[in-house]
Amino acid sequence: MVQEWYESLKTGKDLRKDLIGLKQELKEKSAKQELLELLQGDYDLLLELLGHSEPKVRGNAALVLGRLEQDELVQPLYEAYEREDRLFLKSDYLSALLELDISACKPKLKARLQELEHMQPKPEEEKHIREELKVLRMLLQSEQNHRKHRFQGYDKTYEIILTTGKQYQQITADQVKNGQVTILKSGVRVITSHIKPILDIPTYREILFPLNIRRLEQEPRLAAKALAESNLLELLEKAHQAEDAFYFRLGVQSRMPLDKRSDFAKKCAFALEQETGRRLYNSTSNYEVEIRLAEGKEGTFLPLIKMYTIREKRFSYRRHSLPVSIRPEQAALIVRLAAPYLKEQAQILDPFCGVGTMLIERDRLCSARVMYGIDIYGEAIAGARENTKSAGRQINYIHRDFFSFQHEYLFDEIITNMPDRGQRTREEHDRFYGEFFEKAEEVLADRGKMILYSNEKNYIKKQMRLRKKFTLLQEYSMDEKGIYDLFIIGKRD
Repeated sequence: MVQEWYESLKTGKDLRKDLIGLKQELKEKSAKQELLELLQGDYDLLLELLGHSEPKVRGNAALVLGRLEQDELVQPLYEAYEREDRLFLKSDYLSALLELDISACKPKLKARLQELEHMQPKPEEEKHIREELKVLRMLLQSEQNHRKHRFQGYDKTYEIILTTGKQYQQITADQVKNGQVTILKSGVRVITSHIKPILDIPTYREILFPLNIRRLEQEPRLAAKALAESNLLELLEKAHQAEDAFYFRLGVQSRMPLDKRSDFAKKCAFALEQETGRRLYNSTSNYEVEIRLAEGKEGTFLPLIKMYTIREKRFSYRRHSLPVSIRPEQAALIVRLAAPYLKEQAQILDPFCGVGTMLIERDRLCSARVMYGIDIYGEAIAGARENTKSAGRQINYIHRDFFSFQHEYLFDEIITNMPDRGQRTREEHDRFYGEFFEKAEEVLADRGKMILYSNEKNYIKKQMRLRKKFTLLQEYSMDEKGIYDLFIIGKRD
């Protein structure tokens, strides 16, 4: 299609349509090469369109030229950017320069960046200034020499929230040994001057820092002003022992429609840069801090801070994971709920071990004598072996289907994250659970235990009715929506 679009472009009948078509085609490298061969180094047709009377033609021509990735086009693109009088097109020229060597025009681009950062745009211009700023920063990112921060204020006193979900906050709270602890609806609030030990607690999901304001209005500039006047900068300075600029992203959790939520986030982040005198820089990829705004029932936002500068080591062993892998904090919660039924120096089997997370967390809480992990996926087994080595544990992994597994002795415990249904029909999945329980009865010792994490409660309950060898010792709902459950099952003599 490249040649067709280009030939049509030469007629001049529908320039905008032809340029958009070319631009779409040039997403593929082969299309770029095809157009370069057609042009034979003659860019005059496209360059002339940078001066066309129709703005959208100028913008699309710039983007087509940029996708050709030819450094000789830098100067005409930059000159077109400089003379462009339509603000909404400025970012198109800059986007065209992203893959090119802009060394010659860097000084002028940096001057433009400083100009925009100190500008107070009119409301109708703000959106276009934001877009131009965003691409300018992408162009000059390496020139800004932003120093990465590290969390250093471990001896300071903080108020923190450990998020846990709504059901098992107490398990996390019980592991906090120093500090004032309060149970919240979906987590644990701690005021402490001993933050390092808390970072090793395995059962929380995230560590967040609340600010000294609890409500923000849903008006971008008012929200930004309130954030700038809060203890936000003071908190960042204390935690990092630094007073320079920080890169942030704004995350909005809200019932707003997606387009309104996105518009609010962009406007609020832009205003926050201004309100803090550029002590905070908005970045969608290179951020160190997330300012998370969580909407409450009354329609205002609760601001919470997540610091990516904190080096959590609690799951540092987990170098490999798969999309279906259980979250490590969920595995840690499971073994703590099952703790009354765990036996020291047990012989343990995980028949669907994935990358080994469940077995590693089981051994970290209650040491085993021998552990076996089985999985039908070779990629999972390879990842499990590396994770286990990193964790300093000894686990035997076997790349095999559980249903063909044979062993010379029986196991004291089966612990596993049961596979999702995937492409299986309901009937096939029902049969899978039947075969699993049959095989489990074969390899599990009398008085042995099964710790099963599953989103198929009905299939497990059915097998419990059918198989008198097993008895349900405990059942836990593991999420607020009631999708996943934890079953602790005993095998009778």
